[in-house]
Amino acid sequence: MNDTPLPVTVLSGFTGADKASLVDALLANAEGLRIGAVTYGETASGADRDTTELPNGCLRMTLADPSMDALESAIAWLAQQQRFDAIVVEAPDLVDPMTIAEELAFGDDDEAALAGRAHLDTFVTVIDATSFARDYASSDSLAERGLAQASHDDEDGKTVVETLVEQIEFCDVIVIDKTDLAGADEVRRIARMLHALNPRAVQVQTQAGEVRCADVLNTGRFDFDATVSAPGWLAILDGDASASDESESSDVGHFVYRARRPFHPERLWNLLHREWPGVLRAKGFFWLATRSEVGGSLSQAGGTCRHGPAGVWWAAQDRSEWPTDDPELEAEIVAEWYGDPDDNSIGDRRQELVLIGLDLDRSAWQDSFDACLLTDDEWALGPDAWQRFADPFPAWDIDEHDHDHDHDHDHGPDCDCDDHKH
Repeated sequence: MNDTPLPVTVLSGFTGADKASLVDALLANAEGLRIGAVTYGETASGADRDTTELPNGCLRMTLADPSMDALESAIAWLAQQQRFDAIVVEAPDLVDPMTIAEELAFGDDDEAALAGRAHLDTFVTVIDATSFARDYASSDSLAERGLAQASHDDEDGKTVVETLVEQIEFCDVIVIDKTDLAGADEVRRIARMLHALNPRAVQVQTQAGEVRCADVLNTGRFDFDATVSAPGWLAILDGDASASDESESSDVGHFVYRARRPFHPERLWNLLHREWPGVLRAKGFFWLATRSEVGGSLSQAGGTCRHGPAGVWWAAQDRSEWPTDDPELEAEIVAEWYGDPDDNSIGDRRQELVLIGLDLDRSAWQDSFDACLLTDDEWALGPDAWQRFADPFPAWDIDEHDHDHDHDHDHGPDCDCDDHKH
């Protein structure tokens, strides 16, 4: 009988990653582990769920209902059996793993339905080594691949690479599968790319989903704050030395751009709509001369780039609206402030962008972004004159008190973002 909370491993992976083979291998384990697995698909009986008992004490449960309520109920049922050592969830191909974590992060909530019976332990993302590079470079939307469901409004326009990035950036372990079919050089290149995108994740290379149970079960690696802060771009901006270390022999590197002068909107627009060869990921926020109230956000992955509102700069608000009961946030504002504390002309407004890519020419990127800044003559004209600059960016609709400067939870494009494909 198992009286301790069961560790739950969530497996994510894009279409074709063959998570099913990994689940099969875990259920067929010869290590004596009794595993309860939750998968999705049509049930043989037509019921909401079917269960299949296996000779080694493991069990497979197939759900027809993809809802979080059904998943929580399934995990609760498996935990109530008090005979399993671990639970494995094979997430649907297009589900953002952070959504599952937010819905099922029940370990610290004594009133949650699963508290005391199960806890999120490991988030695993399975990568298909034979198609990853092609899919990551693609600008295809899910709809163009025939993958988006018409009833899901939030999937309209979402791309393949954005789905991949969600899964790669929010995980504790990355399983690179089908390595025997991709070639050693390609696998090494993919491994470097994945490490740059998520330096915290442990990588496991395998064939046909054959992994050691210890690599993905009961690892104790999941921690919401740590996992949500795992993306390489965020670690770099936060000054994480481990994320910034780059081997001289590696073709994967990063570039951070910072400045305390606004961009001319037309020049930045033109730069964002050029080809960005070799850039795997770009993330951060920017200051447009014509929009000194609201900061802009940039999110680029592979062939997709989105930009939109990030939040109101603190310098654009009356001091009475600043936080007075959050010392950590107050300290962050002070650290980000430029110039005299009473001078709001710049304040926390800034350019702060990170690029991760293959064979990046840092000098060329520095020059490209510098060329978008206001010149000395333009700067001297002042904010009122800046409003007359040509600004091709779409209007930004945002609540006047909204803030999105907490990078820890900035994953994915804002709903009002414009987007384009490189």
